[in-house]
Amino acid sequence: MFITKHDDGYLYIVNQYDHSIQAGEVARHWGNDQFTRPDYFDSLCLAVEKHDIGWIESDTKVLFNAETRQPVPFLSVNLLQHVDFYGKGYEKVKEEDPYAGLLVGMHWMGLYTSRFGYDPSFTFKIPHELAPQIDEKIISMQKEWVDLKMELWKKSGPRSQFENNLWMNYEIVQFMDRLSQYVTMHKPDTTNTLVMGPVREQLESKGVMMTVQGQGNGTVVVDPFPFDSEVETTVVLRKIPDISYESHSAVYKALEEAEFERITWKFVAPKQGDSLNPAAAESVSS
Repeated sequence: MFITKHDDGYLYIVNQYDHSIQAGEVARHWGNDQFTRPDYFDSLCLAVEKHDIGWIESDTKVLFNAETRQPVPFLSVNLLQHVDFYGKGYEKVKEEDPYAGLLVGMHWMGLYTSRFGYDPSFTFKIPHELAPQIDEKIISMQKEWVDLKMELWKKSGPRSQFENNLWMNYEIVQFMDRLSQYVTMHKPDTTNTLVMGPVREQLESKGVMMTVQGQGNGTVVVDPFPFDSEVETTVVLRKIPDISYESHSAVYKALEEAEFERITWKFVAPKQGDSLNPAAAESVSS
């Protein structure tokens, strides 16, 4: 679950899988004169849409921290549970669409490896005593991908092009995940600015950093703009009091009784001649 605290005395809670679905809906608008739609586009969108499908169980049962006496946000989930949830999701998506499953697996393993160097600022904290177990998991998964890639690239042309396109798709998955997190974890009145990426505009180009800034009214400017048009999207959330709960069942009950709210956001391009942060958008190697 995504759990954020605001100044109104409530915890804002978004189910992990609802975030995933919302990200997938926006991803289907990817592509314009500046940003090429990569190969395997439908599989890419499916991967974005279902990258957190393994978290349905935790969304439903609600994880509880007996020390803080509050529900557990996704970044604080026990590492072994984290591996288990993502593993189940990976297998489920891979069965439906092997290419989408591969992207979900890369997203999963990237959370333990600074996203394979793509985003060194983010990686899941791994306790020292679990490091060998996680390293073994990372190695075994990458060995598994060798056979999976072999089956896929034989149907798509030269392997070098397949790999290049695969990593471009991975970049888009990461960007879409973080873009969705931006609207998931902020209120519509936000004016915060985040720089995400890099993401390639074309298969053979260098990556560009993407600057995202709320306009204080539910509108978010994305620069450079990667979508085919302005995109309206909806975040589904619940609010429960920001208090200490007596038990797991008390949190569960509060969530069961909370009404679902639908918050509308819109992603737009910067106005002609404007740029959010030219320096941040310099090309970098991806």
